[in-house]
Amino acid sequence: MKILVCEDNLLTLRALEFSLKKEGHEVIKAVDGDQGVRLLDEQKIDLVITDINMPFTKGLELVRYVNTKFEKKIPVIIISSITLKETKDHALELGAKGYLTKPFDPHVLANMVNSFTPEN
Repeated sequence: MKILVCEDNLLTLRALEFSLKKEGHEVIKAVDGDQGVRLLDEQKIDLVITDINMPFTKGLELVRYVNTKFEKKIPVIIISSITLKETKDHALELGAKGYLTKPFDPHVLANMVNSFTPEN
Protein backbone atom coordinates (compact mmCIF):
# COMPACT_ATOMS: atom_id res chain seq x y z
CA MET A 1 0.00 0.00 0.00
CA LYS A 2 0.99 3.61 -0.47
CA ILE A 3 0.84 5.13 3.02
CA LEU A 4 0.99 8.82 3.87
CA VAL A 5 2.57 9.42 7.28
CA CYS A 6 2.01 12.89 8.80
CA GLU A 7 4.26 13.35 11.82
CA ASP A 8 6.25 16.39 12.96
CA ASN A 9 8.56 14.46 15.30
CA LEU A 10 11.38 13.26 13.04
CA LEU A 11 12.34 10.34 15.32
CA THR A 12 8.77 9.02 15.32
CA LEU A 13 8.52 9.65 11.58
CA ARG A 14 11.64 7.56 10.95
CA ALA A 15 10.38 4.76 13.23
CA LEU A 16 7.04 4.67 11.42
CA GLU A 17 8.76 4.72 8.03
CA PHE A 18 11.08 1.86 9.05
CA SER A 19 8.23 -0.27 10.42
CA LEU A 20 6.00 0.28 7.39
CA LYS A 21 8.72 -0.30 4.79
CA LYS A 22 9.71 -3.48 6.62
CA GLU A 23 6.14 -4.69 5.94
CA GLY A 24 6.54 -3.87 2.24
CA HIS A 25 4.59 -0.61 2.10
CA GLU A 26 5.53 2.53 0.19
CA VAL A 27 5.81 5.50 2.58
CA ILE A 28 5.15 9.13 1.69
CA LYS A 29 6.18 11.52 4.48
CA ALA A 30 4.73 14.85 5.59
CA VAL A 31 6.07 16.87 8.52
CA ASP A 32 2.85 18.84 9.04
CA GLY A 33 -0.82 18.66 8.20
CA ASP A 34 -0.70 21.21 5.37
CA GLN A 35 1.95 19.17 3.57
CA GLY A 36 -0.21 16.09 4.18
CA VAL A 37 -3.22 17.77 2.54
CA ARG A 38 -1.11 18.74 -0.49
CA LEU A 39 0.21 15.18 -0.86
CA LEU A 40 -3.32 13.73 -0.56
CA ASP A 41 -4.44 16.02 -3.38
CA GLU A 42 -1.43 15.16 -5.58
CA GLN A 43 -1.08 11.39 -5.15
CA LYS A 44 -3.20 8.28 -4.86
CA ILE A 45 -2.88 7.36 -1.19
CA ASP A 46 -4.25 4.08 0.22
CA LEU A 47 -3.93 4.84 3.95
CA VAL A 48 -3.05 7.80 6.19
CA ILE A 49 -1.28 7.64 9.53
CA THR A 50 -1.24 10.96 11.35
CA ASP A 51 -0.30 12.49 14.65
CA ILE A 52 -2.89 14.74 16.31
CA ASN A 53 -0.70 17.65 17.38
CA MET A 54 1.17 19.05 14.37
CA PRO A 55 1.90 22.49 13.00
CA PHE A 56 -0.75 24.04 10.75
CA THR A 57 -3.47 21.48 9.92
CA LYS A 58 -3.95 19.22 12.95
CA GLY A 59 -4.48 15.46 12.75
CA LEU A 60 -8.19 15.61 13.55
CA GLU A 61 -8.67 18.26 10.85
CA LEU A 62 -6.90 15.89 8.47
CA VAL A 63 -9.33 13.10 9.39
CA ARG A 64 -12.24 15.44 8.65
CA TYR A 65 -10.64 16.51 5.34
CA VAL A 66 -10.09 12.94 4.16
CA ASN A 67 -13.63 11.88 5.03
CA THR A 68 -15.27 14.81 3.24
CA LYS A 69 -12.95 15.25 0.23
CA PHE A 70 -12.59 11.74 -1.16
CA GLU A 71 -15.44 9.66 -2.55
CA LYS A 72 -13.45 6.46 -1.96
CA LYS A 73 -12.83 6.64 1.76
CA ILE A 74 -9.16 6.50 2.70
CA PRO A 75 -8.65 4.88 6.11
CA VAL A 76 -6.93 7.12 8.67
CA ILE A 77 -5.06 5.83 11.70
CA ILE A 78 -4.22 8.27 14.49
CA ILE A 79 -0.96 7.78 16.34
CA SER A 80 -0.59 10.11 19.30
CA SER A 81 0.89 10.53 22.75
CA ILE A 82 -2.59 11.62 23.93
CA THR A 83 -4.02 8.73 25.93
CA LEU A 84 -7.33 10.32 26.98
CA LYS A 85 -10.34 8.15 26.17
CA GLU A 86 -12.29 11.27 25.17
CA THR A 87 -9.68 12.18 22.54
CA LYS A 88 -9.67 8.65 21.13
CA ASP A 89 -13.48 8.53 21.05
CA HIS A 90 -13.61 11.94 19.33
CA ALA A 91 -11.10 10.83 16.68
CA LEU A 92 -13.12 7.69 15.96
CA GLU A 93 -16.36 9.72 15.82
CA LEU A 94 -14.75 11.98 13.20
CA GLY A 95 -14.00 8.93 11.08
CA ALA A 96 -10.55 7.68 12.11
CA LYS A 97 -10.40 3.90 11.64
CA GLY A 98 -7.81 3.29 14.36
CA TYR A 99 -6.00 4.96 17.25
CA LEU A 100 -2.56 4.00 18.59
CA THR A 101 -0.68 5.63 21.41
CA LYS A 102 3.03 6.46 21.44
CA PRO A 103 5.32 4.76 21.90
CA PHE A 104 3.74 2.37 19.42
CA ASP A 105 4.26 -1.37 19.18
CA PRO A 106 5.43 -2.15 15.60
CA HIS A 107 3.50 -5.46 15.60
CA VAL A 108 0.25 -3.75 16.63
CA LEU A 109 0.84 -1.09 13.95
CA ALA A 110 1.52 -3.77 11.31
CA ASN A 111 -1.64 -5.70 12.23
CA MET A 112 -3.76 -2.56 12.11
CA VAL A 113 -2.29 -1.38 8.80
CA ASN A 114 -2.58 -4.83 7.22
CA SER A 115 -6.26 -4.99 8.16
CA PHE A 116 -6.80 -2.26 5.55
CA THR A 117 -5.03 -3.96 2.65
CA PRO A 118 -7.23 -4.19 -0.47
CA GLU A 119 -7.62 -7.97 -0.23
CA ASN A 120 -9.04 -7.68 3.35
